[in-house]
Amino acid sequence: MTRRDFLLGGTLFGLFAGCETSGKCGASYSVAVLGDLHFDSPDPKRYHADYTHSTTEKRYKAHCSEHVRNAEMWTARMPSLVRASAACVRDDTAFVFQMGDLIQGDCGKASTHRKMLDDAFAFLKGTYGERLPIAVVTGNHDIRGDVVGDGARETLDDWMTRCVEQEFGVRETGGTFLLRHGPDAYLVVDFNEPRPDFALLKKLLAESEDARYTFIVSHGPVIPSGESTWFLYGRNGKTAQRRELRALLARRNAIALSGHTHLLEYYDCAFPEGRITQFVFNSVWAKPKWANPKFPSGGAENYGASKGKGERHGAVRPDELQQLIDEYKPFVRDALCCRTAGHYRLEVSDNRVAVVFYNGDATKPIRTFTLRGKA
Repeated sequence: MTRRDFLLGGTLFGLFAGCETSGKCGASYSVAVLGDLHFDSPDPKRYHADYTHSTTEKRYKAHCSEHVRNAEMWTARMPSLVRASAACVRDDTAFVFQMGDLIQGDCGKASTHRKMLDDAFAFLKGTYGERLPIAVVTGNHDIRGDVVGDGARETLDDWMTRCVEQEFGVRETGGTFLLRHGPDAYLVVDFNEPRPDFALLKKLLAESEDARYTFIVSHGPVIPSGESTWFLYGRNGKTAQRRELRALLARRNAIALSGHTHLLEYYDCAFPEGRITQFVFNSVWAKPKWANPKFPSGGAENYGASKGKGERHGAVRPDELQQLIDEYKPFVRDALCCRTAGHYRLEVSDNRVAVVFYNGDATKPIRTFTLRGKA
């Protein structure tokens, strides 16, 4: 298909249309999906030589331990995972989604942060090839620098503008925009505070009311699970916006796609206004055993199973987290949470939306999750 088969619009400064891309634009298509990648180098000096400070000494040491983790997995496993995803591309694959935390960040200098982004994206393009455009979602690591004011946020904004223009042929500013593919709408959201602009989200939803399927694509999940307040509009003072957005998405029977938790998660919720189904992707293959998952049985009783993980981010108190779980639990119809890593294919048609999961660097899938339609 030509690049005009896409319509990309609704950035912070208005709508754009006529974006061209490759792949086939129609009622049925697929999307290659990668979760968090935390791209890094085996040599810590390549990107982190100027990273000398963080909020606290404890947090600084924790970040440095992540650099060690990344060096090992990007030497041993991550390149083969991405290559396996590219090997599973089909004729109907329209584009690639990378669900945020493309890079580790922690560079200390704007120029190094830009190089890290460029190197990571060059690796993806070199692996998937020029036929497929790649959409990157803004994650928290993609703007994580050394201290406030070191230019990481500004660097990402400039890089994202250039990336979207390169991949989709339009000028985009900011990490929140509307991507139209055939009859479907993908609302891509930068979930980092103080973004996203709530008025903008409502505007983009209104502009895509004719969509067959509405996807909201955010690094941080829409339905909270174990990450406490670190989800879309989960921070203190955002409760009214969170609940209003939830109602708006439920009325559209929206499908939420996200990353961030380093878990594979599936939640299907029936709210009074309608349905929201969420799938959380993980590609951080931190330990070899994560390629051999033990999937628990599904069921609403599994909701909240990963709630202890929120403490890793200096989360809200356990009682506050439990209040969030209690707020959502009556509406959860099915839930699954599993520690695993791999790559994915989103399949979209009139009758069905499904996520096909490939564990680790496998090229044969081991499980399919049906988000809409019949299994």
